[in-house]
Amino acid sequence: MDESVLKSLLAALDTIYNVASTNEARQQAQEYCEGLKRDPAGPLYGYFLAHKNNHQPDVVRHFGLSLVEDAVRYRWSDGALTPEIKVRIRINTMSLAAEGSLPLLTEQPFIKEKIARLVVEVAKREWPGAWDDMDAFLRQLFYKDETGREMALLVLRSLCEDVCVYDDAVAGLRKKDLRAGLMVIMSSESTLKEQYPDGVKGHKDEVTLMVGESGNQGWIARFAELLQEVLPRCQTEIREAVDEKIAVAALKAVSSTLEWALVGSIAAAPIVPLVCQSLLSPSVKVRVAGAECFDVLSIRNLAEAEREKIIWPLLDGGGIALISSAYMAYATQVLQDEAYEFVQKIVQATVNLGELQVCAKRNTHIPNELSTLLQLLFSMASHPSVLIASTVSFFWATLLRHETLSKDSTVHSFVPPLLELYSRHLAKDYKNRYDTDPVYQHFASVDFESVSDFRGYAEKTFSRAVDVIQLGVPVVPLDALMWVGNKVVEALKTDLKPATSVKDTPELQSFDGTLTLMDVTISGLATIITDSSHSQSAQVVDAINSLLGVLIEYDTKCLPALERVVASLASFTDMFKVNSTLLFRCLDKLFKTVEYPMADLSEHTVRQLRGRAAITLVKIGRAIPSTLYPIYGEIDSAIQGLVQRNAITHGEKRTLQTFLLVVGFNSNTPLDRKAILEKAVGPLLMDLRSHELQEATSDPSKFMAFIGALELSDASKASLQAQEIDVLKGVITQRRARLSGSIESLHVFMRETIDVKDSEKLALWTPYVEVILPSLFSTIRCQSAIGNEALWSSLSPEMGRVLALSAEEKEMMVTGKVPSSATGSAPTGTVSKLIWDLKNWLSVLRDQSYRVLAQISLLGPAFYAVPSLQDILEQSLFEYVDCLTNRQLRLLINHAVQPIVLNCPVEYRDSVMSHLLMVLFPYLDQRLQKDWKLASDEGLILDEKEDLDELDITDGIVKEMMLRDFTYYVAGFLYAILEPPKQATENVAETQGQGQNMAGTVTQKDISPLSYFILSRGEIAQSVIPLMCHIVTFKDTKSCLRATDAALSVLSTLVQSYPESQAIIGAFATMVLQAAMEALHDPYHQEGQDKLIRLITEVYVDIRGFDTAPKAVFQQALGADNQHLEAFELELSGATVKARKHALVRNFLQSIIGVAKSEWFKQREQGDKPVSSRTIAGKYERPSKNVMDSKEHEDIGEGLANMFDE
Repeated sequence: MDESVLKSLLAALDTIYNVASTNEARQQAQEYCEGLKRDPAGPLYGYFLAHKNNHQPDVVRHFGLSLVEDAVRYRWSDGALTPEIKVRIRINTMSLAAEGSLPLLTEQPFIKEKIARLVVEVAKREWPGAWDDMDAFLRQLFYKDETGREMALLVLRSLCEDVCVYDDAVAGLRKKDLRAGLMVIMSSESTLKEQYPDGVKGHKDEVTLMVGESGNQGWIARFAELLQEVLPRCQTEIREAVDEKIAVAALKAVSSTLEWALVGSIAAAPIVPLVCQSLLSPSVKVRVAGAECFDVLSIRNLAEAEREKIIWPLLDGGGIALISSAYMAYATQVLQDEAYEFVQKIVQATVNLGELQVCAKRNTHIPNELSTLLQLLFSMASHPSVLIASTVSFFWATLLRHETLSKDSTVHSFVPPLLELYSRHLAKDYKNRYDTDPVYQHFASVDFESVSDFRGYAEKTFSRAVDVIQLGVPVVPLDALMWVGNKVVEALKTDLKPATSVKDTPELQSFDGTLTLMDVTISGLATIITDSSHSQSAQVVDAINSLLGVLIEYDTKCLPALERVVASLASFTDMFKVNSTLLFRCLDKLFKTVEYPMADLSEHTVRQLRGRAAITLVKIGRAIPSTLYPIYGEIDSAIQGLVQRNAITHGEKRTLQTFLLVVGFNSNTPLDRKAILEKAVGPLLMDLRSHELQEATSDPSKFMAFIGALELSDASKASLQAQEIDVLKGVITQRRARLSGSIESLHVFMRETIDVKDSEKLALWTPYVEVILPSLFSTIRCQSAIGNEALWSSLSPEMGRVLALSAEEKEMMVTGKVPSSATGSAPTGTVSKLIWDLKNWLSVLRDQSYRVLAQISLLGPAFYAVPSLQDILEQSLFEYVDCLTNRQLRLLINHAVQPIVLNCPVEYRDSVMSHLLMVLFPYLDQRLQKDWKLASDEGLILDEKEDLDELDITDGIVKEMMLRDFTYYVAGFLYAILEPPKQATENVAETQGQGQNMAGTVTQKDISPLSYFILSRGEIAQSVIPLMCHIVTFKDTKSCLRATDAALSVLSTLVQSYPESQAIIGAFATMVLQAAMEALHDPYHQEGQDKLIRLITEVYVDIRGFDTAPKAVFQQALGADNQHLEAFELELSGATVKARKHALVRNFLQSIIGVAKSEWFKQREQGDKPVSSRTIAGKYERPSKNVMDSKEHEDIGEGLANMFDE
């Protein structure tokens, strides 16, 4: 070792850490240190700096370790290190582990962890084989002293995790040898002989020696002995810090082995009882480590014979009592930090034990302590944390589905209290509880990063509660029904004050929850209701009939409560199939409710009630059409009577017509469906073909006049009286309703009657297509055209609100919540309110128009054979596309374009789709690139982890949110049209006439014919692939990952269709690899790095055999040298197993990027000009990340340079 080099290195490090150093001096010093990393002698200097005996500061020691680690991780296999230097590095590494660190309580954690990681990195490359005495070395270390013992535990834990838990690239190259070696050193000689009598594992063609060292007890047994020694000393409040650290290290080492070590080894050592004992320790760190062990054991995939060795003894020998005591000691406390982490872990572990072990699919063993386990899980389900209670619900649902356990009497005894417990979640009163219950609020704040996250999870808890109740009620049907019936009767007696919504008061929320409980209960009893052979079927039906009678008689002045009762009438359809005694009374109540007295349309609660009654009729008609068929004529007459008396609105009429349609179209009894459809659709088409509507939709200016924009502009300039405003409203509303009513009715009728599996139903709509399309296309075209602000320039300024987003819309867009003030954007009875209504009307009409077009596309040739359809689509949908906002264009793509593309028959793709897609993809690409460039220049605001509820809703945030949503939907569109079919039955060679010369890893039948069409048409493929790749690089992780999914689908199609895809497969590989690596370097996409790595790996492995493009991309990548690349290529060409090929690419990718897997999102700094981490366009560069950004080094003081862990 050159003393002058050492002095220069120390001087450089001093310059880097000296706050008084100039930037120029610090940069020169850092360049010197970086140069030393590339020097073959660098590891020797690193060893000197890291060793405790040389008395260097911790940051210098850490850098010394980094010098050694850099050589091991990035230069071990590239020929830069001679065999002699490798041996020297290994010896030095052992020396550092054995005697290079300070005593256990003195040494910094990040130094200990770094030394342990260094040993592991060497072991992954040299053991077993070149380093055959590693186990003996670790044993010596273990028995040396407390410091050596902890170091040995750290090494073993890290090695086990890299080999058996994590998808480590280096370990993946030698996984079989490393895993076998670990299996051998963890097990005793006797256990190995019992498991492998012949001393080998595998088939005769490929076997692995599984012979341990003579007399070796194995590490599992050593862990047990150590825990037997230290755990008793950790069971008191006063304990030695050394014992606590050793106990935690031992438990963490155990947790790294429990998922894969030989069950015989775990059973032979008292590991499981010791883990249970650790849960009772007063030390929270010991408890958390023990809970982690418990959880790993619980999720292990075990055979029944293996459960008999380690799981059933736990459940039959008092283990559950210990676990229960550990949980109950803290269950009622308001906890946080590690104490609460322990409770969460023990809950998760217990749920996994019950769900994956006790409720294993083929398990028939009933544990002796089943009652104790169920009582513990019931207590956990009662925890005030929504997160914990919801987690436990998974177990109860699995238990009640289990073929054996669901029939056990012990399980049955828990059903009644379970129903009571989970019924509390049905009221959806979480907001009220959050505001009034401090304990509930505390856990919500601890469990979730934001209030919106909490609310979202609370909604999921509701659905899980429904699941448990539905599974529970068939166990005790009559008891459950009587219990629910009593609750319903009591709820109906509640004196509820008039309100506008069932969410208005806690009383109404409770009322709603009770009715929901009834709905769920009846749904859960459906099988018993319809099974006349069931012993309790008749009694159940009678009880439900009685309950229905009570509901039919219910009346109240609280209209939301009455609406809720009306909605529940749809729950009784299963009973009507077998007993229709009260069907007529039920229908009578609903028809009377539809015409509930209403003074005018402004009575919102009455309109809600009437609408709900009509919708309930549709639900009943959809569920029991054949039961209703005999009275079809009476139903039709009743509806006509309501229409003739002018007792219902246009919307209510449409819903009741839908009721008739679902009965007529879905009944098993033959009906004249053509006449039924004509009766509903005929009047609509007459309106659409009327001269007034044809004229109104023929030109954007005429359309604006038709919708009332000119009248409202004039009115906003004048001072109108209330009566004049009402008259104006009536005229405009009636005029617009003819158009929107027809479009909305068509959408509803089509949705209910078009069935792609029923050609007869499809044929009924065919004659109407040529009538509907001209009006529909002209309406869509006009709606797009009036987005042009120039058309509104001559109108009053207030009319600009029609095009602008309201404050309520912005809030809903950002937070995802419907604002409570949405109806108050303008006072009722004002011109401003009429302008607001126009804005909403246009929004609904746009949505309904797109959806009608999507429904028509389901008719197949009746739509796609329309002459010049391609030109018509491009003109009507895209002539004014620049006038659409990103939000509106997103709707167009999602609701209209995507279904049109997906539903296009094979024989019409060239004539209808080719040019459309050739124009669409480049337009979307250019628009997205322009908007993201603009967003980057203005400065991105949103972070995807940010709590949107707490943001100030500015125009910039709204604009960015719309761009992100639009990007995500475009990515979703690409994935939808390129993804492989879920159940492919077509042979693409037959469908498309492609050749049989296939390659790749998936079968030919997995090719999507639509994807093949898109990628086999050169101009389309050359436009869709750049669009997809650009989305991968945009700073929106959801969009990036969805585009990555699309790229993987494209890869599958191109590889399988080779050589037809020869012309584009190389260009695809180049663009995708460049885009994925750019995204991988971007810290914004850190959460998506696994999928990006998968994309890079699969593209390289699957395409490299066809084309040199992947190699060229790697060759250009940062840090890749030709010698290293050629060695990699040679090794890759010799690999025959796909898993090994993937491991080789991942490992090489790591060397290109130059960081560990956990840091693959980083990119080395280039040049001397820092680039913002928010850069979007162009080649992405970012400064190196400071080690302080990593939790792994939280003990390092401020100012540590970024040279560590690059």
